[in-house]
Amino acid sequence: SCFEGDSLKKIVARCDGIMVARGDLGVECAPEDVPLLQKEIIDECRSQGKPVVVATQMLESMIESPTPTRAEASDVATAIYDGADAIMLSAESAAGKYPEESVAMQQRIINRVESDRHYQSMMNESAPIPDSTPTDAIIVAARQIANTIGAKAIVCFTLGGTTALRASKKRPDVPVLAISPFKETARQLVMSWGVYPDFPKTGSFGLEVDEEQAFDLSSPVVEEASEDFDMVLREACRAALAKGLVNDPNDLLVVTAGLPFGTPGAANIIRVVPAAGPSCWDGICRVD
Repeated sequence: SCFEGDSLKKIVARCDGIMVARGDLGVECAPEDVPLLQKEIIDECRSQGKPVVVATQMLESMIESPTPTRAEASDVATAIYDGADAIMLSAESAAGKYPEESVAMQQRIINRVESDRHYQSMMNESAPIPDSTPTDAIIVAARQIANTIGAKAIVCFTLGGTTALRASKKRPDVPVLAISPFKETARQLVMSWGVYPDFPKTGSFGLEVDEEQAFDLSSPVVEEASEDFDMVLREACRAALAKGLVNDPNDLLVVTAGLPFGTPGAANIIRVVPAAGPSCWDGICRVD
């Protein structure tokens, strides 16, 4: 490795996310070391729950050609099999002759790899060991529940994004819908694998934050607008429908949240709700 001791671990711990820029790695390290470093960096990022992007010459020939080489397609697929959260185009889409075709081709490769049975088995085998924390315990349980009942999504209510990141690093079989009252958190979570961030209307799920506070994570404990947990669950159903994650009233969601509301890191609740709302079950809805 080009990293000395535990320097990689310390670098990842201090970062919000990592980009594996293979061109820069190739300048600092031998070319034959770059594929190994790519895997090493991705593994460390997954272990710590940090988003990791692989970039540089992903589909380089598509700057001039409408189709990639088979080697380039394999390179993109390898980054996905390694467990990257995202892969990035550079000149292909910024200055190439076929920017739309480049993006479409990259998406085709992603879809094909992630539908491969080997991909999910590899992600399961390489899944990081859960930490001995309530948040990790809740996320592991939520994933198992979602698989058992065939839920359409796992919904995480999160302030700083920690719960959603921990859910993402387990690579669940269903999307992770992350609902946060902070715009910065919602924007950052876009980079994480399988996460669909949602920034709800102020005060719509028990948290009340004004427009300026929506960008401020330095004081994350926000005013409680309500202790009505049903309102939180209704917000989960609304967001899932808005994102197109559910299409039937009987579709199920696994919701994780923390009480008291507004407490960072307090993931301590799991609830299964149908897309129709918390007052409904098996096609029957309660009318208060």
